[in-house]
Amino acid sequence: MTSRFSGKRVVLCVFWILAFAAIPMWIRTDPPAWDLHIYMNALHALQAGHDPYADGIAVQKAFHAQLALHPHDPPPYTYVYSPITLSLLLKIGSVPGWLSGSVYWLLYIAGVLALIWVGMQACTPLERKYFVFFAPAAAFFPGLLVQDVILSGNVVYILYGVILAAALVGWRRGEWRWFYLATLAASCCKAPLLSLLPIPLLSARRQWLPAGLTGVAGLGLFAVQPLIWPSLFRNYLEAVELQFSYNHDFGVSPAGLLAHTLAEYGHAYSPASTIFYLLYALAIFGLLLRLSRKFMAGKISLQQWMPVLLVGVILLNPRVMIYDVAPLTIPMGLIVWRYFAAFTRQTATIVLSLAFLVFFNFIVIAFPDFDVWKTVDGLLLVAVFSAGCWNLLRSCRTGDAVQRT
Repeated sequence: MTSRFSGKRVVLCVFWILAFAAIPMWIRTDPPAWDLHIYMNALHALQAGHDPYADGIAVQKAFHAQLALHPHDPPPYTYVYSPITLSLLLKIGSVPGWLSGSVYWLLYIAGVLALIWVGMQACTPLERKYFVFFAPAAAFFPGLLVQDVILSGNVVYILYGVILAAALVGWRRGEWRWFYLATLAASCCKAPLLSLLPIPLLSARRQWLPAGLTGVAGLGLFAVQPLIWPSLFRNYLEAVELQFSYNHDFGVSPAGLLAHTLAEYGHAYSPASTIFYLLYALAIFGLLLRLSRKFMAGKISLQQWMPVLLVGVILLNPRVMIYDVAPLTIPMGLIVWRYFAAFTRQTATIVLSLAFLVFFNFIVIAFPDFDVWKTVDGLLLVAVFSAGCWNLLRSCRTGDAVQRT
């Protein structure tokens, strides 16, 4: 028994070593930190006394004015975090670059590992035996599909790592204040992260008031910015608008996919995508609310509830970006595993789960277009969430556990 356990640990260590070794090899063919370079450009503009949004907008407009000369070149991106973040960016810029860079990348690695660690907490003992070997590769498969976004350096990995670690404290100890503080702070960078506030609502009792107050505070912090920085905020909104009109960066949510399709046919600002979002968001929240009552009544365990809850709450974000599905790799994998485990034996569950993963990754590898990736992942997100809800409802109806043991 001891030798088997030691052998498993050796194999697991090898997997983690290979995962870390893959990063420098990947960097050799794919230059990293593209989002971090956007932050650095904004910092340099601030240090020069410029408006970072105006500088970025000028670059974008110049690029698109001559788009016919370079139709296949990747478009430039602008700093699109709200003006409230600029003072912090300046303070970071006052620290020596080697120090701020080292701290940032350490926090970044910690955020990535935190997402994997939190996801693993939803595993049953039986599932953990298999998912510990998938965990080292999870960072390379955001939303279950292979993609190099881990190399981007986007700050959202740090934000999600802190938020979900705080959520785990809430789930285990019933203490949610750290989650609210983390979400409120993160919303200063990305206001849509306020869509994570339903997590405590759907996990514990008497959370409507603190969640509501946090949401009001987050919206208030956003609403006060045009009064404090009117010019910066106006340019910030234009920079955000150009993300849609120039880059068609609508994300992988159902509303985002619809908006992208409409934009391709010249209807970039059709209200159809907004109406569509409101309709399905209300349906998703209603379904989550129904399932949460079963969770609070003890009919669903936390391990069963976590993956479905996280996928559902991410779908409440109207603009689900590739970074937003990065925390869902293990939760989505667990839902797929449990769906097959509901009507097959263990060996068949392993084979079918691997076949599922290979099939969809074959599609995005065979058709290496980012629009294909977004479409497949968006559809996969909805399909996996639907499978997770079906499994939980079936479990409650039959009284069986989601995972056969």
